[in-house]
Amino acid sequence: MSDSAPASPDTQIKPVRVLVVTDDDLVRHEVRWGFPTGIDVDVAGDSREAWAMMQSVVPSIAVIDIQTGSAGGFGLARDMAQTEALAAVPILMLLERDQDSWLAGQAGATRYRTKPLDTIDLVREALGLLPG
Repeated sequence: MSDSAPASPDTQIKPVRVLVVTDDDLVRHEVRWGFPTGIDVDVAGDSREAWAMMQSVVPSIAVIDIQTGSAGGFGLARDMAQTEALAAVPILMLLERDQDSWLAGQAGATRYRTKPLDTIDLVREALGLLPG
C-alpha cells in the first residue's frame, strides 16, 4: 500500500479526444479508424450533433468538414471560437477546394486540408495540433 496521495485533477493526464464532424460516411469511417489506439474518437454527422456532444465533453481537437449539415462547419467553428470552454480547441477544417481557406480562417480554423483526403496525413496533421 502506498502512502502517496492521489494525483490532483490538475495533474492527471487527460486522454486525447478527437471530434470528427462530417456528413460523409466514408470520411467519418476512415478518419475514425485512422487514429492510433489510445486516442478517443467521437463522430458527429452534422454541426448540431457535434454541438450537443461538446456540451458534455470538450474535445482535444476538432476535425470539421466545412460543408457539414444545415448549420455548416463554418458556423460550428465560429460558434466554438465564441464560446469560452471551446475557444482553445484546435480545429482542422476539411475543405472542398483551396479557395475556401480564407473562410476556414475567418471561422477560426487552426489549419485546413483539402479533399480528397489522405487519412494518414490528416491524422498526423490533427495530432500535430495537440499542445506540447
